[in-house]
Amino acid sequence: MSPLDHSFLYGHGLFETMRAYSGRIFRLQAHLERLEAGARYLQWPQLPERAELSDAIAAVLEKNQLKDASVRLTLSRGTGTPRPDPGSCGLPTVTVFASPLPPPLPPAGWRIATVTLRRNLSSPLVRIKSANYLDNILAKTEAKALGAQEALMLNTDGFVAEGSMSNIFFVTSGRLVTPDENSGILPGVTRRTVIELAQAAGIPLEIRQVRPEELTGADEIFLTSSVMEIIPVTVLDSRVIGNEPAPGAVTAVLARLYRDFVKE
Repeated sequence: MSPLDHSFLYGHGLFETMRAYSGRIFRLQAHLERLEAGARYLQWPQLPERAELSDAIAAVLEKNQLKDASVRLTLSRGTGTPRPDPGSCGLPTVTVFASPLPPPLPPAGWRIATVTLRRNLSSPLVRIKSANYLDNILAKTEAKALGAQEALMLNTDGFVAEGSMSNIFFVTSGRLVTPDENSGILPGVTRRTVIELAQAAGIPLEIRQVRPEELTGADEIFLTSSVMEIIPVTVLDSRVIGNEPAPGAVTAVLARLYRDFVKE
């Protein structure tokens, strides 16, 4: 990779983190659609074809003899001049790597902590999965300093947005709620799958703005990510959520439906 690569110099890149099951990427096309949408927004003139990216991912899994794995696909705007001029760049730089899955979740799930860093609703970067990830890193670092595994980020209007590396759902009085796309979230592929599964199962669902105090009174909270799937939350700040250590009833149902859907 050139030192003049614009992802290295300016964070001008996009990426997708995916999960492979038995050597196949779950919802690969959805990940590639999101990647292409980000490239269109950034006005990239050209991208590799989906088939080429798919073949590259398959080759990396095979070469590393990995069946169940975390896979990251990164596209940089490419190599250009040492100035923030994307027009000087050539074809995108493509990087694929795969690694073994992280250790299983703790039986009860994760602790999350509300952090001071806010999702900037006026920034276009909140809607694309860009290589400019410093906000997320700072939020995760703050959460770890508070003894949590993940951050809860509010947006600049004071409503709930998402985690530093996950989307958030909560359950109250049997209703499943998640922040809408105007709340400063990156709409996750796993988030979309959980919404579809909940709708198909007849679970009452609300997608809307969420006030932070609603989470404080929630019966259940869980996070979603492609690699970690559905992550029950045991503690928000200093409050125990639900009947720790067992996941809540709705969380457990959706986790089972998700596993079944992956197998399917």
